[in-house]
Amino acid sequence: MLQEIFDKNRDIVINSDIDGFLCGMLLQKYYSCRVVGFSNSWDCVWLSKEYEDTIGEDAVNKPVYIDLYVVNPDVICIEQHIIGYDDKHNAAIKALGTKVNPNIMRHGRTFTGDYFHKYPFGTVHFLIAMMEREGITVELPLLLNSNTLKTLEYNLTIGDILLRADDALFSSLGPYKANAEEWWPWLVEFSNSAKSVFAMTNYVGQQDPGKRFIVKDRTADYFKKEFGCDGIDGAYKYVTDVNGVIFDKILLYRDEISKLMDMPLSLPKNYNIHKGIASTCKYTGNADNLTPDRWRELYSYAFIFGPRSPKNNFSYTINMK
Repeated sequence: MLQEIFDKNRDIVINSDIDGFLCGMLLQKYYSCRVVGFSNSWDCVWLSKEYEDTIGEDAVNKPVYIDLYVVNPDVICIEQHIIGYDDKHNAAIKALGTKVNPNIMRHGRTFTGDYFHKYPFGTVHFLIAMMEREGITVELPLLLNSNTLKTLEYNLTIGDILLRADDALFSSLGPYKANAEEWWPWLVEFSNSAKSVFAMTNYVGQQDPGKRFIVKDRTADYFKKEFGCDGIDGAYKYVTDVNGVIFDKILLYRDEISKLMDMPLSLPKNYNIHKGIASTCKYTGNADNLTPDRWRELYSYAFIFGPRSPKNNFSYTINMK
């Protein structure tokens, strides 16, 4: 599936967090993909000016989106959020053939179904397993190594950074341990018992659960103090200035992660900024409300908590221009 996708379209938009950068590196190395933009999974998409000049009208719907669910049925997305209202809705999304997501591959992983047992890791970890399943041997550096001065300074390893994507390490050692222990074997089996996936599971097994908060805090300091990230998960709210020129700190961050993973990543310098309206709410609708026919302005969404949570459980973006 991945090879078929990228044979047709190698232009990708990645998220502006550690998961996105790692995915971009893998897809560039193994599929010769080209990063043409970023998303902050909220209210902004940045597209390369050169790319938009080439593609023209409706360029925002033309790339393959990594780690972002885009509602438009023609847009290809590879991500890992809960997007199905129920099993029937999951099946309908899967049938589109343009949405690749572990939660639509397994029964019950929906908003109204078994929300607790949703996929708990990053898109990068799912992507590695899927690549291996399709015959690509993913070469990861030794996860116990620290091969940059900054990771040595913060007493971090490659494994700590790779498994920081979507808090995979913390989830595996902490409150979602039971769920993680179900999904790691699934990833191993899904990957046809690939060495790269075993390496990640072995790294998790070697860690001290009692130190999970310490590692998480050190990683947050590394991201925020050294690279000016806005979030503890190595994320940036904005990647360019108001003129669309990429921030130097983004390139420094890219260089660090590239050195850590021994994978380069080419990024455009100049971007057009696309802006939508993002918000969260308590979801009271049903599956029918989540289609372009019923909610024409809806660009992207995810169920971020289950239906019984007291918090706003639905994150969405409308009117992406």
